[in-house]
Amino acid sequence: MDPASPSPPPEPPSEVARAVALEPADPLSQLNQAFRDAYAARRDAVLSRMGPVIAQIDDVLILRKGGQRFEAPARTRRYHAYKVVTHVPLALYVLLAQQPEALDEDTRARLRTLRGLITASRDGFEARGLPAEALGRQHRVLDASLALVDDVLRAGRVAREDLATFIHAQVPDLLKNAEDAARDQIETMHASVEAWKRQMTPDEREQLRAVVAASHMSRPGNVATQYFTLTLGEHWEGRFHEENQHPGKRVLSSEATFDEAAAFSLLATHVLDARTSSGIFGEETRMARDLLADAAERILAEMFKKAPEPEPS
Repeated sequence: MDPASPSPPPEPPSEVARAVALEPADPLSQLNQAFRDAYAARRDAVLSRMGPVIAQIDDVLILRKGGQRFEAPARTRRYHAYKVVTHVPLALYVLLAQQPEALDEDTRARLRTLRGLITASRDGFEARGLPAEALGRQHRVLDASLALVDDVLRAGRVAREDLATFIHAQVPDLLKNAEDAARDQIETMHASVEAWKRQMTPDEREQLRAVVAASHMSRPGNVATQYFTLTLGEHWEGRFHEENQHPGKRVLSSEATFDEAAAFSLLATHVLDARTSSGIFGEETRMARDLLADAAERILAEMFKKAPEPEPS
């Protein structure tokens, strides 16, 4: 849900890496590049002939259909209001949970900064158009957070029992904020998707696919993935959904890909790999696994005298 951090520039290869990698002039290296080029060309062709596809990238839904591109909202600003307020007690807990008896100067500075930001945010909430109950909830969370910050700065320390009391008291409001944020996203996405579907033919609706841009190591139960899984008729595992546990044909999670072109390209890769897997291996999901995966399992089982142990269902 949250944007991935920008990647640092790649480091130059080490001596070991250079010794292992094929030289660019090596015929094998050139042969491999020819394979990559052919695969990329076929993937682009698959994407160009694919039926309508929707990508959810952060706050936006993007529909590509018939050579045209459309945008619609995936969330409203209320979603962000609920999530940011939820993050405040979590930030304080993370900052203070491992703090020794006396506050260090870095923590003091961070608490002062947070205090100013919380105060400024609290004073502007009436203009955000939240329902009265939700507005009162945001004030409760922010007021309790300010009180904790003031107490800790005044005492120059934090007692573990006080921190535990604070965070446990916030849990009901934090979970209600999470529910309201999820409802905002689901209802906003549903309105956008249904408006688009009404403009589609029955065949286009049947072909509709979706790709969800999820952060690296995204947690099971991504809101958009759950929504698309249901609305497109895939196998729905609710909050326990794990990518590739029961891979579907119409919904794909694009991990750490917040670039539009890369997200759609990944969806085309998924479709091409499924077709290629069926044609070569007679198993549609074979290329969803590493090509070396099955051999690695056999080799490791023999090497360590151990059998794989799938998670109990």
